Amino acid sequence: MHVPTDNQGRPLNGTNSFGEPITYAVTRFRHDGTLALMAVYNNPQGEEQSYPLSTNLAAYGYCPKPQYTFIDSAYLDTVKPLIVQGIVQVIDTVRYGQFNSAALQCELLIENIDSIND
Repeated sequence: MHVPTDNQGRPLNGTNSFGEPITYAVTRFRHDGTLALMAVYNNPQGEEQSYPLSTNLAAYGYCPKPQYTFIDSAYLDTVKPLIVQGIVQVIDTVRYGQFNSAALQCELLIENIDSIND
């Protein structure tokens, strides 16, 4: 997992939709190797856990370019700190599925992104 940092080398942090603190991390989806933006947090027992902010749309025929990921539009406020820091750039909105859900097609502007493993 890669943890993006600010220009002073500190991990980029934000809050989830519940106002709880998270740290951002970038990894790869195991089944196809595409990039995934993750939220890392400590649960009430103090254990580190994570969940994806990215969504994998391969089942709908969408395969992102190597430096791209799809982020569920519900997480737009969650990823705003990364947009402000210039780590994430929103390229387009993709509609998918029977309920016309929306995902943001985003480019991750991270050096050596090809070397990020799961």
